[in-house]
Amino acid sequence: MEVFLVIAALVALFLYWEYRRAGRKLKVGADRLEEAWREAQQAFRERLEVLREFAEALGREGLVPEGRWAIERLVAEGAFGELDVAKIHVLDEKIRTVLWRVFSALPRERPRHIREAQNRLAEAAEEYDIKRRNYNELVKAWNNLLVRFPYRFIAARRKYKAREFLPIRSEWETS
Repeated sequence: MEVFLVIAALVALFLYWEYRRAGRKLKVGADRLEEAWREAQQAFRERLEVLREFAEALGREGLVPEGRWAIERLVAEGAFGELDVAKIHVLDEKIRTVLWRVFSALPRERPRHIREAQNRLAEAAEEYDIKRRNYNELVKAWNNLLVRFPYRFIAARRKYKAREFLPIRSEWETS
């Protein structure tokens, strides 16, 4: 009988230890995911700010007025409300389409400050892409963790939910 009680105590101790370890892992994962989300949002906001500066540079030169207005509308659309995954996806696709049209309408020989604004725009897009990839890697690990035992039970109790990926670049852009 004593052996049975010792085994039961060891099993209970192991389950308690596993529950605590899994709870800490979920907490750390949730914190890292939130930080990565804030960084991705900030990188997207910085991209919108650089886009606004690019529109101002186009305005100073009087180049592509329709494109400049479209860029200004997109920046204004991104400035209002909370940025969630769906809103970032829609804005990102619109930005890519408008920029493709603007770049195709620009003259081959561009003024220096237009080229500099383009370079800043490319840097901001790359920075956002890095933050987006980091966030998506954490989301993948998080979502995989939430379906494993015992994490799914702890996550349900603590109301942790699966997260959505930030969209990747369009098919036409990657080909």
